[in-house]
Amino acid sequence: MIHGISGLKNQQISFKISLKGMQYMQSEDIKVAICDDEEFYRSQLDDMVSVYGNEMDVNVSIDLYGNAKELMNNILSKSKEYDLLFLDVEMPGMTGIEMADALRKIDPWVCISFVTSYDAFAIQAFRLDALDYVMKPIKYTQVKHIIEKAKLQIDYRKNAQKAEKRYLKIKSGYEDVLIDLQNVLYIEKRRNQCVFHKIDDEISCYEPLKKIYERLDHDAFMYIHQGYIANFNYIKEVKKDVVCFGQGMEVPLSRKYHDQIKELHLDKIRRAYKEQELNYN
Repeated sequence: MIHGISGLKNQQISFKISLKGMQYMQSEDIKVAICDDEEFYRSQLDDMVSVYGNEMDVNVSIDLYGNAKELMNNILSKSKEYDLLFLDVEMPGMTGIEMADALRKIDPWVCISFVTSYDAFAIQAFRLDALDYVMKPIKYTQVKHIIEKAKLQIDYRKNAQKAEKRYLKIKSGYEDVLIDLQNVLYIEKRRNQCVFHKIDDEISCYEPLKKIYERLDHDAFMYIHQGYIANFNYIKEVKKDVVCFGQGMEVPLSRKYHDQIKELHLDKIRRAYKEQELNYN
């Protein structure tokens, strides 16, 4: 067992600063698809969404499509996932309305905004829970407004999902136990058991570590070693071969995960400082 858990309970406030910074980072990732058969409008939207990302310090990934069938196939095959779609209406092969109708049957949550030269399809669009219906030529202020609305929906959905993943039910001995994962620092594979190291105690079960990981929130819990999963929000320092949780507590960090964990930790620190500066100003 790694020593140093006693005393951590008194440091929960400082840990929550890191947690707040991490949550800020996660909520600022948006995956966008732009689908229009006219290259000019694809490029124009691409530029505007990129400008928004730079202006608002939001990590935006953008994929461009010239037809709805290709986009739909990527979504169906699960090779691509998106938070926000900008769809033209009139496109050869499959219209934006037809795609949205098919997509709503499998994904009721994705945000869809239509950008079109035709106003005749607005009623159909809003029946498909469209986020917006904008006439070309589109302005940057409209794109910004659409993304801001999408972010509200995305954050609401992510927070709801996180709330569902806050607790984990395990069998410890002969009892079913509900663990509050916000109090878990790391999970250790110890022989044929998994040990949950919490702020004030520990609890074990016989479920494989791999199966435990599948049931965790992967934004917060990450492999740092083949035998350890850490709650990233509690990591105080990343060294060459260990991660530190404070109070002298260190857990092994393998070379396989070092660079990824180090970069995420540095990014968390940068964003936490930036948020503090914004609060002071």
